[in-house]
Amino acid sequence: MKNNKRVLAFDIGGTKIASGIIEFSQKGYKIFDYQKNITPKNKKDVIQKLVELIVDYKKDNNFEKIGIGIAGQIDYKNDKIIHTPNINGFDNLNLKKKIKEMIGEDVEIENDVKCFALAENVFGRVKNYHNIVYLAIGTGIGGAIEFDNKLYRGENNIAGEFGHMIIVENGKKCSCGNRGCLEQYVSGRAIEKLYFEFYGKRKKAKEIAIDSAKGIKKDKKVIKQTSHYFAIGLVNIINTINPEVILVGGSVVKQDEILQLAKKEALKRALIPGRKTKILKSRLGNEATLVGAGLL
Repeated sequence: MKNNKRVLAFDIGGTKIASGIIEFSQKGYKIFDYQKNITPKNKKDVIQKLVELIVDYKKDNNFEKIGIGIAGQIDYKNDKIIHTPNINGFDNLNLKKKIKEMIGEDVEIENDVKCFALAENVFGRVKNYHNIVYLAIGTGIGGAIEFDNKLYRGENNIAGEFGHMIIVENGKKCSCGNRGCLEQYVSGRAIEKLYFEFYGKRKKAKEIAIDSAKGIKKDKKVIKQTSHYFAIGLVNIINTINPEVILVGGSVVKQDEILQLAKKEALKRALIPGRKTKILKSRLGNEATLVGAGLL
């Protein structure tokens, strides 16, 4: 980029709305005025919060455009959100049109993990690879697929929804309406629910991961079971898609233990040629979706 460009970016997830001004240059990017807010419970409040944030950012910052990454399936041709499993009320919503009507601002909207993929491809660890699967594991699980350096969307733009891969027949009920989906066994919420099932107490996923890494047996039991289900998901991806690389990001893998245990088991169980698959942790971490939204 010849000149530095500033954009306003949002990462809307099931539990948080991250936002910030991102300045892109030939050297990379910088994030200014980063904020993290709790995602409101209903559609009206989420939209209102989004609008308030845009207005507040405009008071103190100059930016050229607005990009939004959101956890859900997007009809990118018609700017419509098809379904958001972990955010209530957004099904069949044209958020782009709604924001334009409310405050006259144009925005670009894309699935959060496709934003994550875009950022990692430009600034992350996978610049030199051509066939990549991206996984982001937080409140739920999102995914994206890249073949020959091109994003593969599928016929209806749902390719890469690995979080809704069924791994347990008649298993736990998922927010998508199905049962036994991967994200009911491998996600922040899944880890917290499993801890409660085992011990009848509430504990945050982040604390469970930290305490497991310290060797605390109760937490380690939860992490080991979670990593086992994660390995099943990884094996299915390796054996069906055969990517060069699976790049994993999101808050759940911030502590390395889950990913390392799952990786070890998955590469043992994969078909022999698939054992060459590289399973890597995101370099950009929790910034990736926000940066990708800016790149839109």
